Amino acid sequence: MTRNGALAGVIVGAATVVLWKQFSTMGLYEIIPGFILASIAIVVFSLIGTPASASMKARFLAAEQEFKANR
Repeated sequence: MTRNGALAGVIVGAATVVLWKQFSTMGLYEIIPGFILASIAIVVFSLIGTPASASMKARFLAAEQEFKANR
């Protein structure tokens, strides 16, 4: 997941929940379509966006190693 994917997921999920609650005539709880559409947005925007830079990957790996060492 990239930064843009995460941001798109939050925006799409929140908008879906609000709009679904206001305009839906179905009895479906709004979190379900919100979760589905947010997940799709995360995948799509993460795939079409630029990948993480080498420095960001290095920071992630360092944090992951520190986390595993402190367990």
